[in-house]
Amino acid sequence: MIYLIHGENQVDSRRFLIKLKDNYRDIQNISGKNLNSQYFKQKLVEASKPLFGGNSAFLIENFDGNWEIFPEKLPETLDLILWSNQKLMTSQAPALKNFLFDKAIKPSPFKLSDSILFKDEKDAQIVLSKLLSAKEPTEKIIGALLRGLFLVYCAKESLEELQIPSFAKEKLKEQAKNWSKSQIRNVILQLLKMDLMLKEGKKTQIVFSNFISQVISS
Repeated sequence: MIYLIHGENQVDSRRFLIKLKDNYRDIQNISGKNLNSQYFKQKLVEASKPLFGGNSAFLIENFDGNWEIFPEKLPETLDLILWSNQKLMTSQAPALKNFLFDKAIKPSPFKLSDSILFKDEKDAQIVLSKLLSAKEPTEKIIGALLRGLFLVYCAKESLEELQIPSFAKEKLKEQAKNWSKSQIRNVILQLLKMDLMLKEGKKTQIVFSNFISQVISS
C-alpha cells in the first residue's frame, strides 16, 4: 500500500502522519530530496529481505512528486508513506491512498500551539487571525501555548509518566526536535512578557503576531 500525505496544511498532515506511523512496528526514513531511481530501488531490494518483523514501512519525507522513481512492482510486505508540504499532482502516480491537507480545519488555541511548536509560521499566523476574529479569549490562547511548551519540555526528558495516547507522545517527540531546552525556557519567558503587554493594553494582533515571528525564527 502507498499512502500520500500532502498539502500546505502541515500541522494537520503531520498529526495524521504521526497517527499512521503508530500502526507500524518498523519504519525506515528516506529523504525525498534528490531521491533517484537507482538508490530507491536498492533500498526496496534491501527491504524485501526478511529484515523486519511485523508491519513495516518506508517513510519518504519531502517527497517531490517524482513518480518515475517507482518500479512497476513494490515488495508485498512493505508499505510506502510519502509526505510533502506541498500539494502534489497524482495523475502519473501508481495506485495509492491520497490524503490532501490543503485547508486548515476549524482553528483552536491548541492548533495554534501545534503550529508554533512545529515552527510553521504561515499556518500559525493564519490560525491566530481566525482566533482573534472569532474573539477567542487571549487567556485561553496563552494557556494553550503554555501547556504545549510544558509538554514539549517534558518530551526533552521523558514522556513515560504522562497519561496521554501514544500518537500524542509521538507528536510531542516530533515537535521537541525543533527546540532545545534553553529555547523553550526563553519562549516561556517571552510568553509571560507578552501576557503583561496585553494586560497593559497593547494591540492584541500585533503583540501575538510579533511573538510568533520571534519565537519561530529563534
